[in-house]
Amino acid sequence: MNHKHFFFIALLLCFTFLAHSAYGLTISEEKKYGKEVFAEIARSATINNDPYLSIYVQEIKNRLEDVANMPFPVVLTIIESNTVDAFATVGGYVFITTGLIGECDREEELAGVMAHELGHIKKRHIAKRLEKQKFINIGMLATLIAGMFIGDQAGSAVATAGTASAQALSLKYSREDEEEADKEGSVIADRAGYGGLGIADFLKKIRSIGGDKFLPQYLLTHPYHESRIVTLENMWPNSRVTVNTSFFPYILVRAKLFGKTHSPGIDEVIINRYLKARNDPVNAYAASLVFSGKGKTDESIQIASHIDSPYKRLLLGEILVNARRYNEAIETLRGSRDPTSRYFLARAYEGSGNREMAAATLKDLIPYGSAYPEILYRLAMLLGRMGDEGQGFEYLGRYYLEMGRHDLARSNFEKAIAKYGINSHQAREVMKLMDAMEPKKDVKK
Repeated sequence: MNHKHFFFIALLLCFTFLAHSAYGLTISEEKKYGKEVFAEIARSATINNDPYLSIYVQEIKNRLEDVANMPFPVVLTIIESNTVDAFATVGGYVFITTGLIGECDREEELAGVMAHELGHIKKRHIAKRLEKQKFINIGMLATLIAGMFIGDQAGSAVATAGTASAQALSLKYSREDEEEADKEGSVIADRAGYGGLGIADFLKKIRSIGGDKFLPQYLLTHPYHESRIVTLENMWPNSRVTVNTSFFPYILVRAKLFGKTHSPGIDEVIINRYLKARNDPVNAYAASLVFSGKGKTDESIQIASHIDSPYKRLLLGEILVNARRYNEAIETLRGSRDPTSRYFLARAYEGSGNREMAAATLKDLIPYGSAYPEILYRLAMLLGRMGDEGQGFEYLGRYYLEMGRHDLARSNFEKAIAKYGINSHQAREVMKLMDAMEPKKDVKK
């Protein structure tokens, strides 16, 4: 989806909130509207579907959230887009693009950006800005709607007509908001073990590559002020990273190799880089993925088999699954405890025909279903084929719930209840999920 349209949706929904919130947003309203924003974006944008990125970045988020004392549970979604951006909406929802992940050289930069967005949420910057508004400009709303459905250049021109109104409504973060999110985010990142300079390092990088020109000025939510960088560097003169970030280079390989701009030229660069430095495990992994994608399974497995890395079992196991050498993949991955390895082990069991072990392995991964909903989808399909239609429909409903498709979630939950029996314990648990989908009555802040 066009990135401008992505922002139009977020802005449009924010304007819609104003019509219902003349006297400010309560906590329950933030949660309700946050779900609506997520559902709209999930239907309109391409959500990244890579298990490595989804699970690993979710673990970074969890590490940050554990020390942040947030007012809401944080829901992180990775959007498949070459645009370098991240933003937070009301109710604890954070969106980050694969383009931004690919621009990070080190994990602490990504963690710094994510912590910055958590800072906006913790300080409730969006809600506070909406609280100040007492009316909605219907003309501006119509302009933004028009901009959503017109092509790139024309859409940009139409939307520009609403610039003054957008600025009047103060939907951009103020400089004070950005600085407060910088400071709060740097504290969160440092407490999580990433040091306090990740966001400053990323800001310097974006400034050096002209990243502030990627978006129209009226949509820029992150002005790259030199003073922000200086302030952070003064705050953290002795900043250091204490968490293990050694797997992040492999994440970058996938972010860059599987991005939308992937081309045969990139493949050639990766292979040449590997030929010049065969002992580099990251280069070797990238080359094995390229050969795997081209269907050259023997070359791919040969390279992956000789990767000198503590993560070799995962890297090789994935290549074996891609090559449909499932029994070898099972032997390679059996006993692994990290969730990404377990996911590929489940794939290997399924490919070998051992549905029972595949389903059991996926059930262990259910806690990661919000980070990588494909886990729930595969489990649903397996259970259905095994004749357990009640659980099949339930987990298909859970999958659609995580994808923001409440209509399909509700439909499958209703089928699950019918299969379980209305008075069963399983049906009552599914009904609780359905109840949680319904808007809650308002409560005071």
